[in-house]
Amino acid sequence: MTAIDLTAMPFIDGHMHPPYREHPADLDAYRWPWYEGDPADTVLAADTAPYRWAIRQLAAELGCEPTEQAVFEQVTSRDAAAWLTDMIAAGGVTGLVADMGYPPPHVTFSPQELAAAGAEVAPLLRIELRAGVIAAECERFDEFLDRFDAELTGARAAGYVGLKSVLAYRSGLGAEPAGHAEAAAAYVRARAGAGEGADTLFLTEKPLLDFLFERALEVARREDMAMQLHCGYGDRDLDLPRSNPWLLRPLLERSATARAVPLVLLHGSFPYTGEAAVLAAIYPNVYFDVATCVPPFGEEIQLQVWRTALAMVPLSRIQTSTDAAGLCEQIALGARQARRSLGIALGELVEWDALTLAEAERVAEDVLAGTARRLYFGA
Repeated sequence: MTAIDLTAMPFIDGHMHPPYREHPADLDAYRWPWYEGDPADTVLAADTAPYRWAIRQLAAELGCEPTEQAVFEQVTSRDAAAWLTDMIAAGGVTGLVADMGYPPPHVTFSPQELAAAGAEVAPLLRIELRAGVIAAECERFDEFLDRFDAELTGARAAGYVGLKSVLAYRSGLGAEPAGHAEAAAAYVRARAGAGEGADTLFLTEKPLLDFLFERALEVARREDMAMQLHCGYGDRDLDLPRSNPWLLRPLLERSATARAVPLVLLHGSFPYTGEAAVLAAIYPNVYFDVATCVPPFGEEIQLQVWRTALAMVPLSRIQTSTDAAGLCEQIALGARQARRSLGIALGELVEWDALTLAEAERVAEDVLAGTARRLYFGA
């Protein structure tokens, strides 16, 4: 099987999180962005094949011994902003679609700082996080709702180009119809359960979250913005079955608004890759994202996700991302792995005569950059 060489193609990172403005203080903190479990167990990250691959790649880049200690020392000896610039260049990255809600904005590079590193930046507003901040400041539901609506309606004017939902983490992707009265009662419960003086509320009340999610979709439709959704594998606080994207189908069937908004299913929705591919195959507004750095999957799983997407999803509805989660190097490594693994999967399709080489190269251009450019950069 001959892989197609995609190394010269530009890469737009279709979903990532801004890197830390300061390097991690120690190895445990460095391992944390590579791990989805408890922060106390990050030593296990170093025992995974994807992490060991990353360390060897970085060691070759840095010219040091291929050990995590040597790599950590080399990385943390660099100026963080300069290291970000180096990694953007090393990854051939031309654009970043950045979820600005995580890690906390006060410890990460701003959109302006990301742009200064050499890439166009398309910031996303994380709706449940912002709802929690507003809820902590509003005693009355109607006041909260007015402020929530105003923030989302003003998102584009504030510099955001799209929305991001972590509904899967909170109450699940099976959004159900919820009226104003149900949402208001849920809001009262959420406020009552919060501690005094909290600067944000971690909202989990399903009627409230479902109500806000559909309200956010209305804004996304009016403002012509895409909505990204976490799907599938994530941190240990995720109830995995509730993150199955097939749970969105009833909403798509009953809501013309939901069918009018570009919905981007993130992370290959693993292990619900097939369900996500079917959803994207039958609903023209649903897009399939393949993440290549976080969660830290080895190449075999990445190829499995690519093969499923390329076999089922309309080829113009696939994007790729790194899901980099705090480390500059994850951007470059994810871009490298995207080109490599996509090149293998497309090479198989050429060998099987499903695509010509010219068609496969055009697909790669779209998946690596073109689809994200159309979705988030208006081109």
